[in-house]
Amino acid sequence: MDNQLHVMLLLLTAMCGSMSTVQECGTSVRRSRQPRVGSLGRIIRGKQSVRGAWPWQVSLQLLHPQFGFLGHWCGGVLISSEWLLTAAHCISNDLFNLPLPALWTAVLGDWDQDVEEYSEQRIQIEKIILHERFHNFQHDIALMKLSQPVKLIAGSRIRSVCLPSKRITHNQTDLCIATGWGRDSEDGPLSSKLLESRVPVHDNAVCRKKYQHAVNIRSGHLCAGHLDGSSGTCVGDSGGPLQCASTDGKWVLVGITSFGSGCAKPGYPDVYTRLSYYVPWIKSKIKRTFLSN
Repeated sequence: MDNQLHVMLLLLTAMCGSMSTVQECGTSVRRSRQPRVGSLGRIIRGKQSVRGAWPWQVSLQLLHPQFGFLGHWCGGVLISSEWLLTAAHCISNDLFNLPLPALWTAVLGDWDQDVEEYSEQRIQIEKIILHERFHNFQHDIALMKLSQPVKLIAGSRIRSVCLPSKRITHNQTDLCIATGWGRDSEDGPLSSKLLESRVPVHDNAVCRKKYQHAVNIRSGHLCAGHLDGSSGTCVGDSGGPLQCASTDGKWVLVGITSFGSGCAKPGYPDVYTRLSYYVPWIKSKIKRTFLSN
């Protein structure tokens, strides 16, 4: 019995990280970006973010076996001291299939990718787990295990985001922010500074109508974005977080940027991987990895 209890305690530690990680999940380094309980706060859409506002944002950088170091390829989001999430299509797509950990590096604590800010941690990826049913933006989710735990210390610009405890529907939240270093125009370069955009969440029927001939929108998808084309996600934002303010004043990871019509095409919202649908999958994969070590 004692051995079983010991294993359970170790498993909880591996899944949740240190106790400080659990306590700090969903808490921005900048108070100006921390939602107050019962308040919407003030977020500027489609603009440069505040340094330290989204401390769980990850830049996934790729060393391509043929083309060399490509730098920032996709976004990611830290969910514990050892694990992050991204979109499966960042790793396996029409251009390449590279689920090889040695080719990927996670950069955490970054804000301006053109400047060394001395807050960054660059950590090699140790393990990649793509959803076994990923295909054509269905089950577009992947787990990455870091080769060493993130240093989550006082004063650090790196924190984890909270995972959802329940499904969040389009009429349950008024404050959701998408973030990333993607292009700020369809033909433009990647942004050097982390951008943010406040986006509305829609019923999945909206995206089902728009994308019915390309992708079958299902329960694992989340429909969000401006229909007037004023802002949205673009190339380079894939795999990054859609975070929403919760009633307890913390940020919850609601979605992972998956696909859209391009870059904020009028009339077309973006589609995200719905995190609440995949929390059991996430927990089972982390548990299995721990027990196999």
